[in-house]
Amino acid sequence: MTWITAMVMMLMMSSCWITDHSEREITPDDIRFPASGYEKADTKDHPVMTFERTHIDMGTIVQGTRFTDKYVFTNTGRSALVITDVRGSCGCTVGKEWPRQPVKPGEKGSIEVSFDSEGRTGRQDKTVTVVANTSPPSNVLTIGGEVVGPAGMVPVE
Repeated sequence: MTWITAMVMMLMMSSCWITDHSEREITPDDIRFPASGYEKADTKDHPVMTFERTHIDMGTIVQGTRFTDKYVFTNTGRSALVITDVRGSCGCTVGKEWPRQPVKPGEKGSIEVSFDSEGRTGRQDKTVTVVANTSPPSNVLTIGGEVVGPAGMVPVE
């Protein structure tokens, strides 16, 4: 046995000692994190998003049309409302504009969304999720309508 082989064997044996955790098992009690205090917060003091409508009906639109509309809301809660994200359920539906500054209690705001019907036909129902410092932290809005064939297309008889 050469001295290199002996060194490799010694390193392999010592690595077993380093990774051997048989002396103590880890239990769920070992990895508990302290409570954040969030569950003790009084939700009546949170901001509340009260929407004038939570569904936008696009009606019937021609394929290739970009439909844009707004959801209007009022902060009916007791503290300032901060919107952190507005996300559509797919790339065709996007939140374009919303308040980037806190909305004070009693103030109104709006969230502009756009639906791009390019390449889509038939019934379209999409969602827009608004994440804010409300309780619960997200509000789901819907947008839907019927997309018909592209403009200029002559129906076959």
